[in-house]
Amino acid sequence: MKIGIFTDSWVPNLNGVVISIINEIQSLKSKHEFSVFAPKLKQSIPFHIDDVSIYELPSVPFPPYPGYNVAFPSIGFSKILRKEKFDLIHCHSPFSLGYFATLTARKFYDLPLLNTYHTHLVEYSAHLVGGHYAEKTTAILEELVWLYIRWFYKHSDVVVTPSKTLQYDLITHGVKPPVYSLPNMISKVFLTNTKDTKNDIELQNKIREDYGIKPSSKIIIYCGRVSYEKKLEVLLEAYKTIQEEFQDCFLLIVGDGPHLQTYQKLATELKLRNYGFTGFISHTKLPAVYRMADFMVTPSDTETQGLTVLEAMSQSLPVIGVAGGGVVDYIFHKQNGLLSPPGEVNDFAFSMRTLLNEADTLQKYSKAAAKTAKKFSAKGYTSLLEKAFRLADNLHAKRL
Repeated sequence: MKIGIFTDSWVPNLNGVVISIINEIQSLKSKHEFSVFAPKLKQSIPFHIDDVSIYELPSVPFPPYPGYNVAFPSIGFSKILRKEKFDLIHCHSPFSLGYFATLTARKFYDLPLLNTYHTHLVEYSAHLVGGHYAEKTTAILEELVWLYIRWFYKHSDVVVTPSKTLQYDLITHGVKPPVYSLPNMISKVFLTNTKDTKNDIELQNKIREDYGIKPSSKIIIYCGRVSYEKKLEVLLEAYKTIQEEFQDCFLLIVGDGPHLQTYQKLATELKLRNYGFTGFISHTKLPAVYRMADFMVTPSDTETQGLTVLEAMSQSLPVIGVAGGGVVDYIFHKQNGLLSPPGEVNDFAFSMRTLLNEADTLQKYSKAAAKTAKKFSAKGYTSLLEKAFRLADNLHAKRL
């Protein structure tokens, strides 16, 4: 099959959407031919994948969400489509390039259209006002966003989403095409190396030196985008309540995002000790960073899947999360981690106390976490994705 991938998220932004696209291509390019349409973004080194055409289209920044660009087709767009002669379109975005994926599939060439719903748009709608008054903005815009979601995805032959939670939401809110749950795979880098190399140890030592982390410290790690929907204020406030009791623990926040400075300021205002914001760390280096930690924390209740949860588990880290969003499909309370109610600082702090106090519990959850992560290897993912390709193709043929 010759497959055209359309995405509004692309390198150098290595978020869950971009990683899932790269994993899709790398896992299936020996069996299928791929081309990517993505916004052209500033990056120091051009990104390429062997034997894959990547068409970077003109784009302009989207001010409400730094790092995200709105793309539009170049003059030669239609010529490229005629040359490629796709068998199927796989769309990873409901925005600007998503429109052109839909036009390509429905108006120009009458092709099967598979859509992946990565981001819970309702929860992210407050980005339109820069994250200010997030809860009120989300409540006001909720029905309008669902109206848009139903309109956009009605053109699909098949819709897939990375968690059962989102699958349920789409179906119950009236999305008409068939909707299936298809969890994203973990990158191979998290499944092929579980021991620290010389370079890994050098990186770990540098991080310890940069942030003054003692060899005896228990490290709590957050890894992901630093933006308001991740609810990092819950984590920081919970950490404040335990820092006197556990003076030898350290909170390491790994990642970049539009609200990095906001949360750095909040940490200062809370007078936190023993913490550090690392900013962006390359995806290939993250396994070694995870292995520095004792457990991972994620206070977000808006995750569609939460790939970082599975990445952490692949390195035998239990995960403390909240009972909301897609992480509930993978964090099993009191088995491989702990769940608390969304937004509850005291409950989140209690979960951290539990894993800091109970070594046997931590070890038990660690083993279970590693087993959970192994279920998300390339084999199972690619098999299900190819089924989605075939289903979209078959359903499209019936519409002709």
